[in-house]
Amino acid sequence: MTKSIGVLGSAFDPPTLGHRDVIEQAAAHFDLILLLPCAAHAFNKQPLPFDIRLEMLETFAKELGDSGIAVEVSDIERDIAHQNPKQAVRTWDVMTWLEKLYQQSGESVSLSFIRGPDNANPATWQRFYRWQDIENNWSLFTAEERVAARSSEVRSLVQQSSSPKIEHLVTPAICRYILEHQLYQPESAQGL
Repeated sequence: MTKSIGVLGSAFDPPTLGHRDVIEQAAAHFDLILLLPCAAHAFNKQPLPFDIRLEMLETFAKELGDSGIAVEVSDIERDIAHQNPKQAVRTWDVMTWLEKLYQQSGESVSLSFIRGPDNANPATWQRFYRWQDIENNWSLFTAEERVAARSSEVRSLVQQSSSPKIEHLVTPAICRYILEHQLYQPESAQGL
């Protein structure tokens, strides 16, 4: 029996309720959703260090799993980035790498790429390396924007206040994680 896997990559800097909504929309269509924090962003974003975002994403995934959504966090982008340290890790690379890994394991899977409405915008989507090949090789699942919660808004609110109100943008565990680890505060105040 073929297992359907949806692949959702993002900076997850931090994971938000918007990410959660995309995952909830996709959950009914897949046996498993793989969450992949980017290791070397293709559009030159400079997120928090990979290990911090990975740990935060694992916290987020535990909350999702506790609510019955089948998710798994993968650090595959770090492996890909180590193989090619001077270039960004792109969706094409990730999907190709995953397909090879599953073929080598002998597990029968059907991979699909999950994208939010921001990446589905043709002007953005066509910036993706080999976007037409992605469309030709894997199915796409495009979520609607039902929850407007952006990572950039979370970061901005935290930078502006010593007691930020971010509960409307992130899950309870992510809110605690950000505040306990003093993430996104001006550099002099960070507890990294």
